[in-house]
Amino acid sequence: MGEAGSAVVEFAVLGIVLLGVLVQVIVIFGMLQRATLATSAAAREVGRAVVLADSIDDAAARSTIVIDQATTNHGLAPGSLHPSVDGEIVRGARLRIAVTTEVPLLQIPFIGPVWPSLAVPVESTHVVQVDRYRSFP
Repeated sequence: MGEAGSAVVEFAVLGIVLLGVLVQVIVIFGMLQRATLATSAAAREVGRAVVLADSIDDAAARSTIVIDQATTNHGLAPGSLHPSVDGEIVRGARLRIAVTTEVPLLQIPFIGPVWPSLAVPVESTHVVQVDRYRSFP
């Protein structure tokens, strides 16, 4: 008779814990999807900006603007996207643009990451070709 009703209490406690874990998993997948979309869009737009630039300085300025817009549009923290361009800006060259970021796995809403080093890296690449008939100053 001393254990009457304890199964209801155990079910309620375990149900709340499991529901919390399930919600956290859903939030993590949403954050991974957002980071994937942000890196993909940023890589594509940085490629376009670099190919249309007139000089290396112009390409750097344009890519900085594009990265800032991508972080703002996708709700990421400023400075979380890191672009890199492999190749040379010459006629007919192919440039490989990679944009990386990290998504923290354990994060409490409105507080931030619990364990910052526990993160999933997300990277997107895009290859663009400089126009063969492009003239540079």
